[in-house]
Amino acid sequence: MNLGTFSVSLTVKDIKVSCTFYEKLGFTKLDGDEAQNWLIMGSDTTKIGLFQGLFEKNAMTFNPTDARAIQKKLKAEGVQLLQEADEDGEGIAHFTLLDPDGNPILFDQHPADHLSMPKEQGKVGWVDLTVPDAAKIRDFYQAVVGWSAESVSMGDFDDYNMNSADGHTAAGVCHKRGNNALIPSQWMIYINVDTLADSLAKCTELGGKIVVEPRKLSDNKQFAVIEDPAGAVCTLLGK
Repeated sequence: MNLGTFSVSLTVKDIKVSCTFYEKLGFTKLDGDEAQNWLIMGSDTTKIGLFQGLFEKNAMTFNPTDARAIQKKLKAEGVQLLQEADEDGEGIAHFTLLDPDGNPILFDQHPADHLSMPKEQGKVGWVDLTVPDAAKIRDFYQAVVGWSAESVSMGDFDDYNMNSADGHTAAGVCHKRGNNALIPSQWMIYINVDTLADSLAKCTELGGKIVVEPRKLSDNKQFAVIEDPAGAVCTLLGK
């Protein structure tokens, strides 16, 4: 049973004060919105969530690729759940339970194409390669550079996180399907921008081209592929 990535979700009284405190400990913002009273912060491989007024107690959090399958297995083993995911649904899902000592555990499945990237304007947050046969290219890089592969379910097929020897995800290898069907088959960097529409307007104004029109990743994120005046291609990710 693959539980996914692990973090601790902390209930805080003042998210700005808590954010400042954890920044002093070396954490940086990875995702979230202070205005909505939640932040995800990271330091190396450690992640925490800060939540103001959203949870009653601190909780252990797992981000699996298939929360519904885990829920079904736990229910079959007689584990009592506090809150259940819709077993007939697809995509985003979450459920909660308590361990024998009353500690809350949250299973929170992100969208399949969710990218947990730093939100700072202009920061390169992700690198991936989109190809017709992702499994073949996965095997190529496993052999050539020593990466290991972690499957990421996209519904009826898998894409792959490629991990270095220390367990960190170095890049992604994706199938040229769905939202990725028009993405060029080359190593692609993803650059975070505050407002995608503004950045695309500047791109065309200054002689660049929009290679792939904006496509939705989640409720508050979308991406587009651009070509700069020199012919280099990259992806912009933003609101």
